[in-house]
Amino acid sequence: MNLENQNFTPIWVPTRQHPFPLDPDRTALVVIDMQNDFCHPEGFCGHELGADLSAVAAIVPNIQRTIAWAREQGMPVIYTRESHLPDLSDVTPSKKQRYINAGYPIGSPGKMGRFLIQGEAGTKLIAELQPLATELQLDKPAQSIFIATNLESVLHQKGITHLLFTGVTTECCVLGSYRHASDLGFFCLLLEDCCAALSRKEHEAAIEVLLGENGAIGWVTTSDTLVPHL
Repeated sequence: MNLENQNFTPIWVPTRQHPFPLDPDRTALVVIDMQNDFCHPEGFCGHELGADLSAVAAIVPNIQRTIAWAREQGMPVIYTRESHLPDLSDVTPSKKQRYINAGYPIGSPGKMGRFLIQGEAGTKLIAELQPLATELQLDKPAQSIFIATNLESVLHQKGITHLLFTGVTTECCVLGSYRHASDLGFFCLLLEDCCAALSRKEHEAAIEVLLGENGAIGWVTTSDTLVPHL
């Protein structure tokens, strides 16, 4: 791997394919959309849609351990929430129609409030993953964490060049954010035991996308593989 223009000496982390060149001093952990609407049994996906959240529940301890490890390393931890303004003025016509087609219109009433609306209980992060006061939280109106947010500039200001990806759902906001970050030039590593979907098939399909083309798309490993290397 050619790192001659990257100006760092990497720690090589084993992955499903090619080793990942980790730079701990310039790495941030991203926790994507671990909010009640997607993860809590009484949130919209669990209560209103009746989705099986067992795979989501299974990754929570893994994310907790990874967050604790990142904090010990002094790595920034960034949390995102997919959410919209109450008047839906930041919902694009395309997204509005797609979510209607999927059977869960944005703003639909649920046990924990209107679906994906800022300020509702459903958009709050689950109790098990509460940020420190110093950790960044971002509301995002799109599936990518970079659309209509200041995240890219924040990362550049902090000197971050490497991102570790966790959260839900693997095939939607995690994959969309990962590929966007890669195109922006970040070194991206997805921790597959810290990501989940509402369907095992969709989770595995997203992982296969990242493993496609012999590593040209991305890197995938587990938290248990990553953590012992620091």
